[in-house]
Amino acid sequence: MKKIIISDMDGTLLKTDKSISKNTIDTVNDMRRQDIDFTIATGRIYPVVLDTVDEMNITKPLILCNGAIIQDPITQEIYYSKTLDNSIAVEILKKIEKTNCYFYYYTDDSINAKSLKYTTAHYNEQNKKSKQEKKIKINILEEVIEKAKNDIIYKIVALDDNKDKLEDIKEKLKEFKDYITIVSSYHNNIEIVANGVDKGSGVKFFAQKFGYDIKNIMCIGDEENDESMLKVAGFSVAMGNANNNMKKIADFITDTNDNDGMSKAILEFAKR
Repeated sequence: MKKIIISDMDGTLLKTDKSISKNTIDTVNDMRRQDIDFTIATGRIYPVVLDTVDEMNITKPLILCNGAIIQDPITQEIYYSKTLDNSIAVEILKKIEKTNCYFYYYTDDSINAKSLKYTTAHYNEQNKKSKQEKKIKINILEEVIEKAKNDIIYKIVALDDNKDKLEDIKEKLKEFKDYITIVSSYHNNIEIVANGVDKGSGVKFFAQKFGYDIKNIMCIGDEENDESMLKVAGFSVAMGNANNNMKKIADFITDTNDNDGMSKAILEFAKR
């Protein structure tokens, strides 16, 4: 009876300083000897997770871009993908630009924005320390929306520390409600993907495609974009630092991401 742990990254697998606890790495390796494997479900794209794939020795397919891409970490084969309609994506970018919120979008292999700030600034600093083959492709240009017209877009992210501005964007995007899904992965962002795309749908596809009984899948996370996968998991876990909604729907509430919450949750899963 094979089992698998599917984990969010930020606020879950990763500590606040973006490192991974040695206890977590050791626990995951121990679990593999008991036929309990491990992979990630994240809002990020493939090039952004390579260090985590290596550090955690992940060989099972990755659920990327909030479920918009399911990709093999070794061969890079894409088993599933769903993009935003390009014309709608461009209109969304234009509406966000008018609010003066920061925004960027993902293709399957790049991040695209008008300037370096928030996430793009973080990845730019990360690139300075990375080997060439692990550098993240970041395209910074003033006319980024023009570029978007010719890109295949998987996800759009808007960021601002003023929550009212983000709520305003969500209101403006209601006209596209039949075509998009909007969630948040942090208090200062909203993430826009195609309708029907979420981590929960990714987990269900993963289970069917790779022969897992959903009851033998543990999903663990901390933010709104993780809710859908906790709702479908056989064993759902909210981090101690998770939002209250996550804690309400979880089967188990573990410790925080800075206090080995991941390792403790995995050990609980192994008992079941």
